[in-house]
Amino acid sequence: MKDHTDQNKSDGMEDVKLPWRTELEVKDLIRPITIQRIKILKTFGIFLLALSVGFFVWWQFVKPPSGELIVQDMITAAGGMGEWKNIQDGSFVRTHRLYDENGKIIKQSEETFFFQNNNDGHQLLIKSKTNEGDQVIVGHDKVGYWAFLNDNEVNPVTIAKDLEFMCDDDGCSPLCASEMALYRMSFPFKLADYGVNPRNAGTAVFNGEKVTLLDVTFDPKVGHDRWVFYVDPSTKLIRKIEHYPSLKDNVQPEEIYLSDFKKEGNIMLSHSNKYYRSNGKILEEYLISNVKFNSSLAADFFKRPQKLSMLNK
Repeated sequence: MKDHTDQNKSDGMEDVKLPWRTELEVKDLIRPITIQRIKILKTFGIFLLALSVGFFVWWQFVKPPSGELIVQDMITAAGGMGEWKNIQDGSFVRTHRLYDENGKIIKQSEETFFFQNNNDGHQLLIKSKTNEGDQVIVGHDKVGYWAFLNDNEVNPVTIAKDLEFMCDDDGCSPLCASEMALYRMSFPFKLADYGVNPRNAGTAVFNGEKVTLLDVTFDPKVGHDRWVFYVDPSTKLIRKIEHYPSLKDNVQPEEIYLSDFKKEGNIMLSHSNKYYRSNGKILEEYLISNVKFNSSLAADFFKRPQKLSMLNK
């Protein structure tokens, strides 16, 4: 015969519920390894979530912009790549001023640049005058370089050296320095060309203000020099350029200070490029004026002329 009293007591004990904290402690004692793994997984999950949120915030708001993004912002500030590519031809006057140590102009000359873009790049023609007032024209066609002094065809290398259209490098062409001037005027748009490698080099202080540094090198087949651009972080305009002729150590850069930014059509251009002495005094300056884009130059404008009157119009 069963003892109903004991059974009732047993049933009564099953109905007793423990406090939840006590129940958890009992479960921890019964299955400690399982509980510990769950805690580790939860902690790891929280850590991953916090890491993901932190990375997203850093990527969106803190991460320094890439060199490519800096170039895009510079191009946008200068008018946009679409506007630049719409320029088919044009002309501008570049005035060169040389100063003595007291800041007095001791020499001044003017050159008129004519350019026309084509499938091979562009064509360039320079008109200038000698110190005696004689007119000089230097150009290039499929045959090679040519030059006219007044009505007479002359040696392009000789006249180009006299007028400083050439650089000092061996094998320099008669329009080498002029080509470089046009190339610099094309910044920042040329920084989007094939083989250009822009890199965000951090920040620096320029004239007491913080600027962005853009370090530019090239693929070996494109170039072996280096450019450093000091970019205004608010306007995205170039304040200073350092040009290193090679990637070798201890190479002194050419330093160019840009100012007087104005729009020509929809393109923002610097109209003053200055060079300074080591003591901080100005050495020379190049001024840009009379800019005309899409001036509809004739197709034969850049051809070697039969008569100089063709280019005197």
